[in-house]
Amino acid sequence: RYTLDNMGNDLVRFIDLAIGRRVIVSGLSSGGVLSAWLSAYAKPGTIRGCLYEDPPLFASEVNTSCGPSVRQAIGPMFALFSKYLGDQWSIGDWQGMQAAAKPSDEPPQTLKEYDPEWGKAFWTGTVAASCDHARMLARVKVPVLLTHHFRMVDEKTGTLIGALSDLQANRVRELVAAAGQRIDYQSFPEMGHSMHGQDPQLFADVLTKWSETLPPV
Repeated sequence: RYTLDNMGNDLVRFIDLAIGRRVIVSGLSSGGVLSAWLSAYAKPGTIRGCLYEDPPLFASEVNTSCGPSVRQAIGPMFALFSKYLGDQWSIGDWQGMQAAAKPSDEPPQTLKEYDPEWGKAFWTGTVAASCDHARMLARVKVPVLLTHHFRMVDEKTGTLIGALSDLQANRVRELVAAAGQRIDYQSFPEMGHSMHGQDPQLFADVLTKWSETLPPV
C-alpha cells in the first residue's frame, strides 16, 4: 500500500480538491522524495517549485543506481520495526525490540503513531518498485531547491549516516539539470535531518528567500 505512486497520486488529488491553485511543495525525508515525485509527475501547471528537504534520493532504494542503498542506511532499523512490531503494530513485541535494538523502556509516542509497514516498504523495496529515482529525476518539470544536511559514509562498510551522500546529491543535481530545470543546492552539514524542526526560522528564511526567485503565479 505504501508506494511513491500511491502517495504521490493522493497528493495530486489533495492539491486539486483541497487547495485548488498552484503550489510550492516542501517535503522532508521521504516527503522530500514525494516532493521530487510531484516535481516530475504532478499535473502540468499545478506546481510552482519543489523543495527537497534532506531527501533519501537513491539512498531509500534497495537496488539503487547511485551510492549506498537503504540497506546500507536506516533500512536495518526499519527491518527490526517490521519484525518485532508488525504492520500497524499487529505484533507489538516491544520486549523483543528492546532486546534486539536496546531502545528505551517505553516506546516513544512518535513510534506509537508510526506504522512499521511503512518502513517495511522501504526495506523490501516495494515503495519504489514502480518509481525508479533516476528515471523520476530525469522527468522533473519545475524549479527545485535541494537542502542537504548532516551526512557521513563509513569507508570500511559503505554505511551511510544521513539521508543521502554527496555522490547522491550530485547525481540529483545532474539529472534535474539535464531535464532542463533549475536546481539550487544548499548544504547544511551541521544541521540535523529536520531543519524545519531543529531551526524553524532558518528553514522559513531559506524557503521564503528561494520562493521569491520563482516565476510569479
